[in-house]
Amino acid sequence: MAKKITVELCMGSSCFARGNSEILQAVENYISEKDLADQVELVGHLCLGKCNQGPNLRIDGTDYSAISPEEAISCIARALEE
Repeated sequence: MAKKITVELCMGSSCFARGNSEILQAVENYISEKDLADQVELVGHLCLGKCNQGPNLRIDGTDYSAISPEEAISCIARALEE
C-alpha cells in the first residue's frame, strides 16, 4: 500500500508575496505528473504562524520555511519515501 501524506501550504499574504504561488504551481504539477493524487493531500492555509520565515510548507506536521519550489518538491518526495 502506498504511503499517504498531507502537504499544507501557507497561502497568507506574506507567504504568497514571498513565493508560495510558485510553490503551489510546482507542487500541483508534481502531483499531476507523478500521478500522486491518491498519495498527496494538498491543503491550503491562510496562515501557518511563521510569516517572517516564509514561504512556509508543512508535511505531516513537519514545518519547512524559506524554501524554493525545488526544495518543496524534494521534501515531498522524501516524505513519500519514508
